[in-house]
Amino acid sequence: MGDVMVSVVIPTYNHEQYITQALDSVLMQKTQYSYEVLVGEDKSTDGTRKVLKKYEAEHPNKITVFYREHNLSKDKYENAPDLRRRAKGKYLITLEGDDFWIADDKLEKQVSFLETHPDYIAVAHNCVVVGEDGKEIDEIYPCCKEEEYTLDHYLKGIYPGQLATVLSRNFIKDNWFDPTIMERHLIPGDKLLYFALVTNGKVKCLQENLTAYRHVRKHGSSYSANYKYHFQTDEHWYFELLSFAKEQKKGVEYVEALYIGCLIHGLKKKSISFREFNKYMKNVTKKWKAIRLFIFRMFSIHVTRKGMSN
Repeated sequence: MGDVMVSVVIPTYNHEQYITQALDSVLMQKTQYSYEVLVGEDKSTDGTRKVLKKYEAEHPNKITVFYREHNLSKDKYENAPDLRRRAKGKYLITLEGDDFWIADDKLEKQVSFLETHPDYIAVAHNCVVVGEDGKEIDEIYPCCKEEEYTLDHYLKGIYPGQLATVLSRNFIKDNWFDPTIMERHLIPGDKLLYFALVTNGKVKCLQENLTAYRHVRKHGSSYSANYKYHFQTDEHWYFELLSFAKEQKKGVEYVEALYIGCLIHGLKKKSISFREFNKYMKNVTKKWKAIRLFIFRMFSIHVTRKGMSN
């Protein structure tokens, strides 16, 4: 294959009814750049493995499947992080097994941009939201609608794009930042990636719908289908992100503003007392900057409607 330009990472678990569409959307790509497809089959209990064996046999020079002997959810490296560490490409993108791409020139556009803009760490784009049947639904993903993604967008709950839209430089191979922030069993992991990228380089946002995000609310293995609010889990997620920000000395006040929001939400839900709130607030080192940013976030979400609560 020669030098691999793009590594497409596809973590999958119980995606028998979706994985064909995901793989076909990758294989249809028309690009002058070489790419590899790394699939992690995380010990599914349905027929996902059978489908993958067929694709692997038909595309041996393109698709490599790692059939897990046990589910990696409790291992040091979960499914997606393990695949990323195996990636050889100059660029890296993750496509979860129930999502798919809808444009055959998606990779070409994104790789071409990064090849000609060395000052950018990543390029994303917009997406459409579909239901279980793959048909578009009346829902808008909080994609960035401006040309460049910033920490202000992150603060307001706006993302550069859904995970399958974000092509980045291979931050593990090239040592852009400490990748262990995404290897600490923290869910959702895509928000961690967006923060790491935007604090370590410029992120471009193409204003085109090139990907379909399948939003399954009631069942399945997705974060949306399984989310239940739990303050300790929520606080731990933000505390870990805050620790990462402090370690790299980037974006600290932005994460502290989000951390304050997490604590206030805990108070509203009566999950913590005022005494506990004050104890947690000791983790906030740039209090006034963080409070101002928290007010800016609330104003954007509830007054100007230019943000998303998350």
